[in-house]
Amino acid sequence: MQNDNADADDTEQQIAPSDSLGQAVSRGLRLCCPLCGRGELFAALFRMHERCSHCGYRFERSPGYFLGSTYINYGVTTLTATWSWILLRFVMGIDRQILIPALATFCLIFPVVFFRYARSLWLSFDTFFDRQGAMEHREHDKDFN
Repeated sequence: MQNDNADADDTEQQIAPSDSLGQAVSRGLRLCCPLCGRGELFAALFRMHERCSHCGYRFERSPGYFLGSTYINYGVTTLTATWSWILLRFVMGIDRQILIPALATFCLIFPVVFFRYARSLWLSFDTFFDRQGAMEHREHDKDFN
């Protein structure tokens, strides 16, 4: 009987926000639950699970919660496009007549591809920086399971 309790305690200890920013980023890039690191975030290409299949953590807090993920997506897209322009135009000497359409296409396609990662990173950062809120949110949700 004590073994069962010890296993339950080990599982409960593993269900906690990331201990480091690196771990939070890792969980975000792996598209897994920011709390336990085991459950998958996405059910389909653009549709998220409502809850983690492993720990039951609810991913979306309220309508508009993932608005912050658009800032991550926009920031990564603009930084990548800007540094690509600088590197390709001024270091490698590629003509702007080639760069403009290529980078414009990149700016249209990349945010769609990066959408899932931006959402996952936003959720991971929120869980990491608001550890108490994440755990309170989880405790509150236990009443509804």
